[in-house]
Amino acid sequence: MSQSTDSRARSFDDASAVEPLGDGRFLADIDAGWSAPTAANGGYLAAIVVRAIELHADPLGLRRLRSLTLHYLRPAGAGPLELQVELVREGRRISNVRVRATQDGREVLSALAALAVPDLPAAGTWLLPPPVVAAAPPRRAPRITADRWRRDDDAHWLALFDGAPAISHRVQLAPRFGGVPFSGRELPPGEGPEAGGWITLPEPHPVDAAYVALCTDVWWPPGFEPLDRPAVAPTIDLTIHFRADIPPAGLPDQPVLGWFRSTTARDGLVEEDGLLFLGDGTLLAHSRQLAIFMPVD
Repeated sequence: MSQSTDSRARSFDDASAVEPLGDGRFLADIDAGWSAPTAANGGYLAAIVVRAIELHADPLGLRRLRSLTLHYLRPAGAGPLELQVELVREGRRISNVRVRATQDGREVLSALAALAVPDLPAAGTWLLPPPVVAAAPPRRAPRITADRWRRDDDAHWLALFDGAPAISHRVQLAPRFGGVPFSGRELPPGEGPEAGGWITLPEPHPVDAAYVALCTDVWWPPGFEPLDRPAVAPTIDLTIHFRADIPPAGLPDQPVLGWFRSTTARDGLVEEDGLLFLGDGTLLAHSRQLAIFMPVD
């Protein structure tokens, strides 16, 4: 697997691929084209971890990834990333997996995951209705700049400014929630910031577990909108609960709707809760993360 040498991004599948080395060891190649402002994006790293878990703990695709919690210990940069995957327990219904990832001999993330057999007996069922928003634009729809954007625009994707994080240019975004980052909008009493909208890749791709992991962290943080100056929010930990039955080959290619909200920013930390839906209302995932919340200067 060749090392990335510049910021020209490879495709999502290529950039998130893992190479088995035996004994639960895998090698990935971090692509700088999928980075956030300070390092490799947390959702992108989560996608790589998902690939390694599926290959080691469920090579026959008999179980479904249901829970993944990642702690980001150090920034991960471009180049080789080594992963050690351990099947801690394989029960009749649930498998538990531990992952440790290192770069240049230093641990950069630690993760725990749970996989479950499909069709677990259900004691009850209730579902959150999806938010009502305008439909996603066609994949080949043109892009328009933020100053011309309307929340009900179903014919365009958002054109991001050149200085946006590299990963933002690897996906297509159509905002449906929140406003412009760093606009300084004063929040009404009792209201927290929100962000999100439709997400898709430039080329068709199944909605598999790795792609869902990416989508949980690909949008700009909702906490950026009420600020009047640039800030960064590197993730401390990210938990993803996969709520749909996502087979190994993934669900059919389609846009994903991400809805991200925050209730509390204090003491230099901010939390973010996310919901991912398909266009038919299927809930794909819950996500929750805690991030450092600090000004650029």
